[in-house]
Amino acid sequence: MGDVDPWLRQEDESSQAYEAFAAYRDLGPEGRTLAETARAVGKSMGLMKRWSFTHGWVERARAYDQHIAGVTTETYAEMVRKVTAQQSALTDKLFTRLDRNLDLMPEGTNPPKAWTDAFAAAARARTTLLDYNKPDAPKNTELAEKISSILDKLGVEE
Repeated sequence: MGDVDPWLRQEDESSQAYEAFAAYRDLGPEGRTLAETARAVGKSMGLMKRWSFTHGWVERARAYDQHIAGVTTETYAEMVRKVTAQQSALTDKLFTRLDRNLDLMPEGTNPPKAWTDAFAAAARARTTLLDYNKPDAPKNTELAEKISSILDKLGVEE
């Protein structure tokens, strides 16, 4: 197939054949059929079969699916790493600050409610972080994105 990624137009492929392949490829693994491709591009089923065979559509589409799955997994993993690092840094900072302030309090004095609330929030965040990173834990991208957004607003860096 040459040096070009298999899901891109190949050297020996006409623009019409590539347009049809792109339509086939973009139908996704569940809906990808030659009949649906023929309908989508307004060409005959016979032509779709010929182009598919000549240009290796099945293998190229499979390579594309694997590429997209890898990119998606890599992107998600990077987001989780970033959120984990940011949340860990924030809770470390909060625990350090609370610990330092507690050491400065006179003996027998109760800490302000804001401190205990902050400690409880940091402890919950740390527990959530530890639970989230267990191998069998369900991953919630919406939660991860929300945490990342809040940490970004707070200016917490990796």
